[in-house]
Amino acid sequence: MCSKRTGALHHIRTVSVHPDLEGADADADFIAASGRVEAAFTILRSIAAAQEKALVFIEHRQMQYRFIELVKAAFGLKRVDLINGDTPIQKRQAIVDRFQAGTGVAGFDLLVLGPKAAGTGLTLTAANHVIHLSRWWNPAVEEQCNDRVHRIGQTRPVTVHVPMAIHSGYREHSFDCLLHSLMQRKRRLARSALWPMGDTQADVGELQRMLGAEMSAHAQDPLRAALAATFLREGLQLPEPEADGSIGFS
Repeated sequence: MCSKRTGALHHIRTVSVHPDLEGADADADFIAASGRVEAAFTILRSIAAAQEKALVFIEHRQMQYRFIELVKAAFGLKRVDLINGDTPIQKRQAIVDRFQAGTGVAGFDLLVLGPKAAGTGLTLTAANHVIHLSRWWNPAVEEQCNDRVHRIGQTRPVTVHVPMAIHSGYREHSFDCLLHSLMQRKRRLARSALWPMGDTQADVGELQRMLGAEMSAHAQDPLRAALAATFLREGLQLPEPEADGSIGFS
């Protein structure tokens, strides 16, 4: 029973990134089919406009390669590198050196990384933006990814972006909202206790419990209502949105 439940939740986590990774849709249709991917491209456009650089963390191998092709086509980039578990050590360093060569130089660039392969040991201070297109259960892994740009040599403020897909019906009970609440709860617990690094059955049980909770009543603005309820669940007040409509949190 536990293995079936875990498999179902892993499937939901994959679908929340994109509902059809096998799809052969045109680029625009493929992007529009995923709230997270569409939000990531909105974020990348603002980063490109500012002539800054970003790291994009993606767990799913197939999405890593598709995302690179999408980005190259959308932004006219000749090359976008990838570091994942298949990348040899020597090649990893060459990729890092190439990316770091742009430190302090204006110009849009990005690097796609697998969270597990690139979560430790890399210094990538040429970027001052981090985008988590897919997320792990444990926030410690996410923090290690963020630390790739929070290193000695970083001279600019760093912004971490977490694109979320919010269903108009499920709202704050959308999977992305529930996963975010779980990770925020674990962050609070981690301040006073050690926490296991991997996925745990307790995480799976908690997500299943939240997924089964009742949906809230409808409101005029379902997106803002969902975010407000998500923040309330974490004991926080929803901040005012940024100029681009994003919501900042710590």
